Amino acid sequence: MGRHDFIVGTLVKTGFRASLKGFDQFCSCVEMYSDDRTATIDSIYNRVADDFNCTKSSIEKNLRRLFSTSEACKVIGRLFDIDFRYAGNKEIVAMFSNYFALKRDKYECDK
Repeated sequence: MGRHDFIVGTLVKTGFRASLKGFDQFCSCVEMYSDDRTATIDSIYNRVADDFNCTKSSIEKNLRRLFSTSEACKVIGRLFDIDFRYAGNKEIVAMFSNYFALKRDKYECDK
């Protein structure tokens, strides 16, 4: 299982709504931030917007909608002791990137 599949599977199991536009965009943001920890959220949004043929502001809006409509955020918020209503997108992307980095052995074992 590759990293992307692991991220998607984990988010779906957690309760994120894969039917929302922001789901795939969030997965891309997490992957890009995992690859480049020095990147700014603006640079990540720009790259994701290019990949999805949309604007940077629509990426931000889609992510915020994903976070606000998902029951997963409440569950994960309790797990990580963070209130997603007051967390910015960068903090959420960083938190998930860190989580997936810690679980690297789960998706790299097939190599």
